[in-house]
Amino acid sequence: MNKSNYEADTWIAPSSDAVRLKLQDAYEHFEGWGTSLAWWAHELGQWGNQSKLNEVLDLVFDLEQGLGLNIVRYNIGGGENPNMQKLRPGGDVPGFQPEPGVWDWEADTGQLNVLQGALKRGVNITEAFSNSPPYWMTISGSVTGAVEGGNNLREDQYDAFADYLTEVVLHYRDQWGIIFRTLNPLNEPSSNWWKKGNIQEGCHFTVDKQAEIIQKTANSLVQKGLIGTNISAADDNSIDETVKSLNNYDDNTLNVIAQINTHSYHGSSMEELRTLAKGHGKRLWMSEYGTGGTEPHHHEDMVSVQELAERIMLDLSIMQPSAWIYWQAVEDEGANNNWGFIHADFGRSEQYDITKQYYGMAHFSKFIRPGSLIIPTSDCRTLATYEKMSRQLVLVIRNERSAEDKAVELTHFNYPDTAVAQMYVTSPAHNLEKLDDMHVPANGQLTLNIGANSITTLVINEVTLRES
Repeated sequence: MNKSNYEADTWIAPSSDAVRLKLQDAYEHFEGWGTSLAWWAHELGQWGNQSKLNEVLDLVFDLEQGLGLNIVRYNIGGGENPNMQKLRPGGDVPGFQPEPGVWDWEADTGQLNVLQGALKRGVNITEAFSNSPPYWMTISGSVTGAVEGGNNLREDQYDAFADYLTEVVLHYRDQWGIIFRTLNPLNEPSSNWWKKGNIQEGCHFTVDKQAEIIQKTANSLVQKGLIGTNISAADDNSIDETVKSLNNYDDNTLNVIAQINTHSYHGSSMEELRTLAKGHGKRLWMSEYGTGGTEPHHHEDMVSVQELAERIMLDLSIMQPSAWIYWQAVEDEGANNNWGFIHADFGRSEQYDITKQYYGMAHFSKFIRPGSLIIPTSDCRTLATYEKMSRQLVLVIRNERSAEDKAVELTHFNYPDTAVAQMYVTSPAHNLEKLDDMHVPANGQLTLNIGANSITTLVINEVTLRES
């Protein structure tokens, strides 16, 4: 390892251009990191090699052995028309109601296996969501969408769809003791790309129809006594679409929504959404994001790692959600792209390997834990957090450029003269590698040389926050 880029004892006097920790903008409602179980859990949960599955579950959910993700989003599948083409590997999540009046509770054993394994490893928040109603409730006769991408739930099936979703929630509570804290009947409903013949489930809802299914699902939860489960919405693809939907919901719809979900693939209205959520008294989640593009994957590629780190920092600093959820932690090796923390051979050889993104995510999820005070900074490439109980200060610094000196102001904190910063680095040559500890100077400023094209996490213990 070349340590020339990571000198441990290069200090300069406090300077005005040091990164400032903006304690006035800090917040402490952060409840964790997560992943959707669509589509990977449906595939891996059926692996015959239980030890291989356990290895993957440890890598994703166990804090000591892996990423320590503590939130999962369970996909209530619609179930495709058997006369349609087969959906993409993993995307063919089976439905529980293959035809009206018929229930098949053995349909989704794969995803259930992963959900139960995740709960055993520390997952403490679960959400259920839907990508499409069952095919026989749709206008097109397919869970992939309407012929022209418009509304696809039949007008006479809104009550039936709400009943379907809540019946799954009820069954999982009564049969398995799993209580989904939230239920979202929608997924990217404003998008117009859900068209019949796609290779995955999807369903467009205009705003008025979003409101209708939200209210009917909320009423169905109440009727079935599912008081432990509340509605989340709308999981739009972009932040701007989420803002637009919220501004167009009537009061009756807003009143039954407990949690606002947004994806952050697109859009710039992060501050506006944060203000809206706060004004309506709603919890806000960044419920889906993924990066990697469509190019053939290269596991040592740092491009997607930097994109991931940038998105996390922007979302946590500006939008300030209570949770940050990646799309699917495990991607199909056969998809030949750079998405996912782990690539697995869906349904075939039952093998997997770890991508560079895995280590990029670990810089955040292993060290920034639920309950941490999230502290935005004056620099868009630096994020700080503080955990009061453990007295631990964490700094995550991303640098997609050449090596550079970085000074961080620590004047808001007290720490002993012997304090050191544990340093972990991911770069083209490092995978969350622990470097030599660094002494933290008493002058209230930490300065280090950040390596080129890297993510660096610093952990400082025995830190207390100074009283203002």
